Parts: sequence; structure tokens; C-alpha cells
Amino acid sequence: MATWKKIVVSGSAISQLENDSNYLVSNSSGVALSGSFSGSFQGDGSGLTGVSAAASNALADGPGIVDFTYDGGTSGITVSVDSGSLAGDGITTTEAGKFVVQAADTTIAVGSGGINVVEANFSGIPNTGLTNDGIMLGTTDISLGATGSSVAGLTLTGVEGSGSFSGSFQGNFVGTTNLPDLTAGNGLTSTGVYDGSEARTFSVLATTGSGNIKSVNIGSNGVGFDISTIDGAGIGTSGGELIVNVDDSSIEINTDTLRVKESGVTNAMLANDGIMLGSTDISLGATGSSVAGLTLTGVEASGSFSGSFEGDGSSLSGIATTLSIQGDTGTDTVDLQTATLDFEGTTNEIVTTVSDDKVTFALPDDVTIGRDLTVTQDLTVSRNLVVTGTASFQHTEDLDVADRFIRLASGSNSAGDGGIVIQQNSATNGEVFGFDSGQTRFGISSSFDASQNTFAPDAFMAAVLEGGAGVNTPAATPARYDKKGNIFVGANETIWIYS
Repeated sequence: MATWKKIVVSGSAISQLENDSNYLVSNSSGVALSGSFSGSFQGDGSGLTGVSAAASNALADGPGIVDFTYDGGTSGITVSVDSGSLAGDGITTTEAGKFVVQAADTTIAVGSGGINVVEANFSGIPNTGLTNDGIMLGTTDISLGATGSSVAGLTLTGVEGSGSFSGSFQGNFVGTTNLPDLTAGNGLTSTGVYDGSEARTFSVLATTGSGNIKSVNIGSNGVGFDISTIDGAGIGTSGGELIVNVDDSSIEINTDTLRVKESGVTNAMLANDGIMLGSTDISLGATGSSVAGLTLTGVEASGSFSGSFEGDGSSLSGIATTLSIQGDTGTDTVDLQTATLDFEGTTNEIVTTVSDDKVTFALPDDVTIGRDLTVTQDLTVSRNLVVTGTASFQHTEDLDVADRFIRLASGSNSAGDGGIVIQQNSATNGEVFGFDSGQTRFGISSSFDASQNTFAPDAFMAAVLEGGAGVNTPAATPARYDKKGNIFVGANETIWIYS
């Protein structure tokens, strides 16, 4: 007899069984239980097998363990340990049996604050205790703590020094103190010698012609020429160099070349800054939108014109007098001087209206199209779309429906089968998911002919019902769900299946 039956799964308590077939009875024998148990057994346990009534002490002494005892009660185990036998390299023990770290005391010490290096400045560590005990300057090795009185094989760059030097040097010196004495000669004239102790001016002797360089200055900053007296019109000096003075608006220096600056010449710099067309003055760079006082003779013009012509235009050539028209069928011409172009609509289809120099094409309120209609762009229907024939949706991807629910058999006033069919290799062979009205269940079937109105499911969909607060049995579930395979889950998470 089909009814709701409770399912006992792994982890279920034995109390969940109703024992309606007396599987477990009092004083039954031959019952084997496995797993773990909590609570107590009835009796002295003499009937239990595989359980040791008492256990011998199989523990053995390990390293440093002298002896241990167990009082058999709740006090635990007492263990005696020989700390001295556990001491090793760097570890020893005190008379009180405590472990301590052995240290050399010269470089590492053990104190109340822990292990530390002797003296914070490492003075307890000799040079021999270091991997690197000195530095090399050039080819001279100087040990840590020693003083290097002389250094060999060392090259200095970018150094400013004072004092006296011997030997030869590479590079330049800054300043002139203690330079070799300069004497008059080689174009320099002065009295006495120059020993670098103060700034001195030496005159330059021009060998040919007469120059504007007045003197050569030699001082603590080196040798320099006084060129301040040689600048003139358009020529200046900057940072000891001669430069060409430009306004940088019309004339500029670009890549060391003097040139006219781009867009540097304005209309105001020109003698003629525009042209006259008729009585209209148009400046260079400006746009003449209209020209007055201009007479054109012998001119041929093309393009479009606005305004009016003098006369009837009979002398104008190249102007069309006829208009060619063409329809889906037939062609014609319209005389633009004598004929009227007529736009004629068709009854119940298109209505034409001419007003204010325009033609309006409109459809009547109700339109009947007696032929096939193809719409190559989007079609929007603002009201209802009624299809009395077969609606075929040939979307290249998916059918998108904005509504959340799809109603099949719309307008039906009686119960019946219905569902969704996925066609396979022919119109009479499809996979169906539908509702069996006779069984009041959803089911599936294969090889279904979609032209039929009923189907017999090969299998049914199982329904899962949940009990509300305090509802632990399926006693109150609707009768329509009393079908094989349906599952009920109570509020206490017990599981029932109808079978």
C-alpha cells in the first residue's frame, strides 16, 4: 500500500524509527551494532565482546625519564625527570635542576635580560673574529682600528683640495692659488711676476689692427676676457657670449639660425593688407560674405544661386524644363512649364494630401493588406497582435519574452494536458515536458507528436514539500501530492517519501 514512509539516513537517532515491524525488541539476541555510542549499557557488560575489562601499563621510560607512577585515579601521572641527562652542546644545568645556556663570556653573555653580545660596541670581538677586518684604498690595505698615513694607487675625481701638492695631476684645478708664477710675455704685459696671491690684470697686445678686447683678467676664478665693450646695435652679450638681439615676435633664432618667425608678419606690417572687390574692402585673412558694387561680364558660373534673375531667364542655358518620373512599373515625363504633377492614392490603402508646398502620404484608420508583407526593420505593435494562423519565430539566437509568466492554452475553459516540446529530427518526434491532467503531475516523454493534445509521461517530476513551524509529518499535505516519489521534509528535518 502506497503511503508516506520516513527515511532514516546516516546520522539519524535510533529514536526516529517507529519500530513498526519489531526489528528491535527487548532481550533480543543476535543483534550486531556498529559505530559509536553514548550513554550507559544495562547490566555489567559481561555479554559485550571486543571490550577490555582492564588494561595493563604498557608505557616505558623514555630519555630523561627516571620513573613514573599512575595512582589509578583522577590525580593523574607522576613523572621523575633527570635534567642532567638531557644537557648537551651549549646547554647545561644548575644545582637546582634548571637548564641554562653556556656562553664564552668574551663575546656573548647570559644575564637576567637574556642572551646578549658583550658590550654594545662589539669591542669584545677582535679583528680575527671578523670575515673582513679592514679596507683597501687604492693598493693600500688599512686594518680596522689602524691609521693610514699614506695611500698609494688611488685616483681622485671631482675633488677640491687645498695646500701644496707634488707630482703630476690629471684634470683641472679650481682657483689660482700657488699656480706657477706668470711673467710678462707671449702677448701679456705687466710689471713683476704673478704668484696667485691676488687678482691681476694683464693687457693684451694686438699683433695686427686694433681690437676691442681691453684686457685679460686672471684671478681666483681663472682667466676671462672683458667683452662688455664690443656689443653694438642688434648685438648683445649673455653669460660671456655674444648674442643677436631679436624681438621673438616677428624675428626669432631657431636651431642657432636667424629667421622670420612663423605667423610673425601681421597685416599692419604690410603696405597693402587687403583687396577691393567692387566697393567692398576685404582684408587679408578675412571672409567676404557679400560683395557690393561688382559688375560681372562674360562670366560662366556653376553651382547653386539665391536671389532673382533679371528677365524671364530665356537666355539661361543648362536649365531643365522637364521632370522624369519612374514608378515600380512605367515611366513618364512632366513639362515643368505647362503640366501638373499629380500624386494619387489608392482606396483603403494610401491617401495623399498636398498643402503648403508639400505632399503627405497617410494610411486610413483601418488597413487591409491583401498580399504578403515583409518588414526588413524592427516592427513595434503598440496594441494587441492577433495571429489566426501559425506563428513561426525564426530567431537566429533565442526567443526573448519580457513577461515573467507564459500562459499556454489561453482561453481554455476545461482541464487538459499541455507543455513545451523540443522538436528532434521531425515534426512528429519531440521531447516534451508537460502537465498530465489525469495524473495532476508534471512529467516528461520522448518521441512526442506535437500535433497531439494529450501525452502519456515516461517519468514524473518529484515534488518536495516543506513542513511549516511545528509540522514534522506529512499528515496534513494536500492529497494531490500523495504521488509516488514525492518527498516531504518536516520542520525537525525528518524526511518522508511517498511510496
